[in-house]
Amino acid sequence: MLYFLDTSVLIDAKNRYYPLERIPQFWNWLVRQSLAGSIKLPPQVISEILGSEGADEEPVDILAEWVLFNRTTLEWNDELSVDLLTRTYNQGYDSAPEHLTTVDPLTEPADPFLIAYALENPDSRRVVTMENVQSVGTTLPKPANRKIPLVCRLLGVKCINTFDLIRELDFRIPM
Repeated sequence: MLYFLDTSVLIDAKNRYYPLERIPQFWNWLVRQSLAGSIKLPPQVISEILGSEGADEEPVDILAEWVLFNRTTLEWNDELSVDLLTRTYNQGYDSAPEHLTTVDPLTEPADPFLIAYALENPDSRRVVTMENVQSVGTTLPKPANRKIPLVCRLLGVKCINTFDLIRELDFRIPM
C-alpha cells in the first residue's frame, strides 16, 4: 500500500501531536516508511510546506527544514496523468482549469494532485489527510468548499487520517 500525505497531516503532527523537537521518533518513522516506499509526498505538498522559501533559501520553519532535508526520500517523482488530474477536477470539483496542460502544478493547490496520484491505482494507494469528513445532504458543497475526503469518496479513492495511518503501518515508540 502506498500512502500520499496531505499537507495537513504534517502541519497537525508538528503543531499538535508529534512536535519535531519532542517526538522525533514519529518523523524518523515517516522517513523510514518513505524509504520503504509506503509513504510519499507529492511535489505540490512539498511546495505548500516550503512556500516561497523553495529550495534556494534557508527554511525558517522547523517543518520546512525537515521536509527540505528529507526531500529526496519523501518526494513522489512519478509523472502524473493529465487525464487523471482532469477527471479529479471534473468529477470531484465540477470543472477543470481551462488550460490544464499549461497549469504550473507547483503553484496550484495540492489537493487535486494528491487525489489524482492515488486515483492512478485506487486499490493500492490511499490519501492521508486531517481534513474533516463533510456530511452531504441533498446537494454537494460548492466545489471550492469540498474537502479531500469528500472528493476522494466521489472518485472512489480510499482516504484515511493520521491515526488510521499509524494503526495501518504500526507506528510505535519504543519504551
